[in-house]
Amino acid sequence: MSDQLKEKTFLLGGSIEKAISGQVELSPVSVLQEAWKNTVTHFFTFSPAILLLTFTYMAVFFIALQVQLGDPAVLFHAFLGETELTTQISYAAFVAGLSAQVIVSPLTAGASLMGMSHAAGLKCRSSYIFKGIASAGMVALVTILSEVLQGLVNIYLPMIALYLSMAFGFALLLVCEKKIPPLKALLLSFRATNKKLTSMLLIHVVIMLALVFGIALYGVGLIVVMPFIFNVKGILYRNMFGITLKVMVTDDDHDDDSNNDHKDGESQHRQNKDVNNNIFNA
Repeated sequence: MSDQLKEKTFLLGGSIEKAISGQVELSPVSVLQEAWKNTVTHFFTFSPAILLLTFTYMAVFFIALQVQLGDPAVLFHAFLGETELTTQISYAAFVAGLSAQVIVSPLTAGASLMGMSHAAGLKCRSSYIFKGIASAGMVALVTILSEVLQGLVNIYLPMIALYLSMAFGFALLLVCEKKIPPLKALLLSFRATNKKLTSMLLIHVVIMLALVFGIALYGVGLIVVMPFIFNVKGILYRNMFGITLKVMVTDDDHDDDSNNDHKDGESQHRQNKDVNNNIFNA
């Protein structure tokens, strides 16, 4: 008897074609309920990953401010109205934010992949936050393009910049999960969002309220809110673009006809075990 492992793939949820044509089901209530359930279920594995992402972002942001202004506190004094918010301070804040976004973008992609995996019913370890490093170059590029476009638009039309932040929200996952080039990923994300604009707006209003609530609790609430946001994004991505899953199936070649019944049962047991095994493959 010889065992052979065969890899099979299937698409869970929507597809690129369905996403850009708007032929997908997107119920805000169902999405938010499922995201909350996933947040509770995976809280103790997802929260440490989110904390790492948050602290890394803050560290890079403050270092970038330190390099440009000499004292990061200058920015906060300006926001509090204690000193004048000069062009130099505003520029320094933009550069620091962009630097932090780009440098931590592989971790952001990893968190997005974890949320996507939860939406597919798979379990993830906290260390899977580093899964985005495999696509670090493309992830950094799509982040730069997205943030620069939003930054330029924000100068004149801040509300449109917020809309672009939502519209480009699937680009990271499209780059990592479907290996789509950055510019095309941004365009696909933009087109798909517009097809389901009302539902997307309702969901993002809830996300914004959750962020305000998390920040109001001295930032402690973000430990729950941030995993919730990534889980929402994972579910939206599944419903709109679909998730490609891979399973390993064992096929047995049987040479002894007298033991066929026993071997068929054994083969079926192994096959079911392999198919039901959760496999994270970013």
